[in-house]
Amino acid sequence: MSDRELYLSYGLQAVDAKGRVAVPAKLRSVLEKNADARELLIKRHGKHVCLSAFDTAWPKILYSRRPQGSDEDVDTDYNVAGKAFGNLESAPFDSAGRFVLPTFYRRRAKIDKWAFFHGRGDTFNIWDPFTLIADTEIDTDTRELCEFLMEEKGLQ
Repeated sequence: MSDRELYLSYGLQAVDAKGRVAVPAKLRSVLEKNADARELLIKRHGKHVCLSAFDTAWPKILYSRRPQGSDEDVDTDYNVAGKAFGNLESAPFDSAGRFVLPTFYRRRAKIDKWAFFHGRGDTFNIWDPFTLIADTEIDTDTRELCEFLMEEKGLQ
């Protein structure tokens, strides 16, 4: 596991009417290094109105880290295991990093015409930029970075 790359970058990308968007190049290269398929997995973030995304190898690592003898071993906590492993959507991407945001997840994260990608180490988040800026629980630096990218694209 020590040879895994970390998701360390960010970007603001246009989303077309069909939900197609491109993963920023730095994040895409990590996706390609961490898994053997051009596919990412997406789920709702547990706390914020955004999406959490990661390579296909990440769920196996999470599963191997679960405490031995935990309730999940006997599958008594359906909600915990379901949210971690069942409530995922697969999204194949092309060589340019383009993929289709699944409709359910796109709607739940309120992503419309723009998507802000933000590296989180083992994962990255995908936000509607206006939602991120309005979320006062997000640190000021991240909100200011998103605002700056929006200004550069003429969105404010």
